Parts: sequence; C-alpha cells; structure tokens
Amino acid sequence: MRRVVSMPAANSRSVAQFCQEVSEVINRVRGAFGPIPMKTVADQPEIKAAEATIEQASRLVRSGIENVDVWRGALVVYELTWMSALKKIRQTDKSAA
Repeated sequence: MRRVVSMPAANSRSVAQFCQEVSEVINRVRGAFGPIPMKTVADQPEIKAAEATIEQASRLVRSGIENVDVWRGALVVYELTWMSALKKIRQTDKSAA
C-alpha cells in the first residue's frame, strides 16, 4: 500500500508547468531530428512507453503520491528515448548509404 506524501509548496507543479517542461523537451528533440520526421519513430513501443511514463509521473506528482524528482526522471527518460530512436535512424541511414 502506498501512502500519500505531503509535498512542500516548492515541489508542487501546475498543469501549465508540466506542459511547459514537456514542450521544452519536445523542442530539443525536434531540433535534434532536424529534417527527419519524428513521426518516423513516434509509434515505436519505446516511444509510446516513455509517453505513458511522463503522463503517469505527472499524475503521481500532482496527486502528491510522488515527488518532483519522479517527474524529472520521467522527462529525462522521455528525451533519451527519442534521442536513442534518432541515433538508430542515423545509423540505419549510414549503413544504407
């Protein structure tokens, strides 16, 4: 059984803050992808799992069950997952050339 953790005000996040932080990550990923369409990999199971993780993390933090470190960790994993997918695309392109 999980207990609800009482969170100090400094750890609280509004929906707008969550959206802003996700937008910052997405903008970095878009910049890294450049002309490569992100939709090329958007349906990969790893990407879908990372998206589900950030959604779950935001709910847990907003409800006070987890602290903001869980959210930050989920964002890091989300960004690294996209960057890993990009790396695979680039490696495939190099080997096909």
